[in-house]
Amino acid sequence: MLFLPPMQSFYLQWINQIGFNWTTWFVLTSILIIGWVCWRNSRYVRLINTVPGPEGLPILGNLLELNVGQVEFLRIVHREWVEKHGPIYRGWGGSRAIVCISSPELMEPILASQKLITKGKEYSYLSKWLGACMFLTTGQRWRSRRRLLTPAFHFQILENFFDVFNDQSHQLIKELETAADSCPKVDGSVNVYKILTQCALDIICDSSMGRQVRKREETAGYLHSINRITQIVMERSLRPWLDSDLMFNLSSLGRENRQCVQILHDFTNQVIRDRKKTLNVNNNQTDSGDQIKSQPENSPKRRLAFLDLLIQASENGDKLSDDDIREEVDTFMFAGHDTTATAMSWFLYCIARNPDEQKLLFDEVDEIFEDDERPCTPQDAANLKYLDCCIKETLRMYPSIPGVMRTITEDTEIGGYVLPAGLSVALLIYGMHRNPKVYPEPDVFKPERFLPEHSANRHPYAFLPFSAGPRNCIGQKYAIFELKVVLSWVLRKFEFSLSDPCCPAVSASSEIVLKPVDGIHLTVKPRKPRSIAA
Repeated sequence: MLFLPPMQSFYLQWINQIGFNWTTWFVLTSILIIGWVCWRNSRYVRLINTVPGPEGLPILGNLLELNVGQVEFLRIVHREWVEKHGPIYRGWGGSRAIVCISSPELMEPILASQKLITKGKEYSYLSKWLGACMFLTTGQRWRSRRRLLTPAFHFQILENFFDVFNDQSHQLIKELETAADSCPKVDGSVNVYKILTQCALDIICDSSMGRQVRKREETAGYLHSINRITQIVMERSLRPWLDSDLMFNLSSLGRENRQCVQILHDFTNQVIRDRKKTLNVNNNQTDSGDQIKSQPENSPKRRLAFLDLLIQASENGDKLSDDDIREEVDTFMFAGHDTTATAMSWFLYCIARNPDEQKLLFDEVDEIFEDDERPCTPQDAANLKYLDCCIKETLRMYPSIPGVMRTITEDTEIGGYVLPAGLSVALLIYGMHRNPKVYPEPDVFKPERFLPEHSANRHPYAFLPFSAGPRNCIGQKYAIFELKVVLSWVLRKFEFSLSDPCCPAVSASSEIVLKPVDGIHLTVKPRKPRSIAA
């Protein structure tokens, strides 16, 4: 080579380099092919593929079929594939498998288990926002946090929130009256979803966080960020290349996610600072803790149990750090308003589409309250039997959380199939609630399904708006009380209808929370007093 002309020497080196690269690529490709073949024939994959499911493409799996909007995603995953493949089926998103379950009998072994309590990997996408909160964590940390927070939702404490529910209901009525008076004359409809979302946020801030939110501009960024961050989680879960935190953080979605997290943290940090200031915790945490404990049961400080409990537990950093408090506050701010806002909105939509059932609700609230302006009490809430049935039927048709994810931590047999450890399982609550084998005529609003004589023999896991088992929703009693008080006030004051009864049904979007795509637009009219109506 030393005697070759410079140009020839250059070409020879270039050819040698090309040959080396081709060899390298051949070796790497061979390794990848062999690895893929070994993986496809592994016990893990073979066990999953015994479960029926849609055919997928090599490497991509079913990604192309699910490259759709959230409305279509809900229809395909919760309805079409359940009907085609049965109550348990599997799907592949690249190399990630998910087994979907949509029957109460098959969900029970997972939900009732004290061992299978690990959340699905997909929930880790929320960790930048919610940290290691009770909702996301597992094992001993989850158990200790659950024991710490459960007393805040004791029935006697929840009763003390009724004054907040009633006060905020009065504000809601004013908002609905103003919106109805100022709505366009074309169809006269009001987007009740937007108004109810603000109402639910005010309630959770006032009742559980000790801070009444008055300025709407203060909450606009918070509400927008929550809505967007839940959409980002769904978008990321359908893009395997964004599973890596590194790739996600470099993407436009990652940058937007960071902006949303900052807005949400700023809001909740302000909530915590304001409450600490009220309790004088910054000056003397021990004294303020003693004061809280000594308050009468019905005092304002005593009823603000949730955040107070977290602050007390953080004394000297023994149990909860400031970050721990913020993580739990973020979780309950989100869960405590977003789910109830959608539930109230879907409820009004359902009764607007079903005027006969709405009339029965009017009869019930008129009988109990008799045109009186008195507050709704815990006893009233217990007596609102038909309202309870209508709320449950709404949550059946439109469960606030359409599905939950679990990671199988040990080989588990379900429905005759062995699900291997490490597998993600999706419990399709929406799909199960709309399964005709579980609920005949599932798309028909029939509140009588939940009368005692019709529900006594139903499978205990056939109705899961708040999940079930050891990881059920800790705030479900709070949510039901809030729904009953707010909706009983709304039914006393207004009647609801569709501006066009022949219009297509409102589409639901499959996000973390089952939201209406473009809000809930209804015609809102003041009710006449019963004596005049009669």
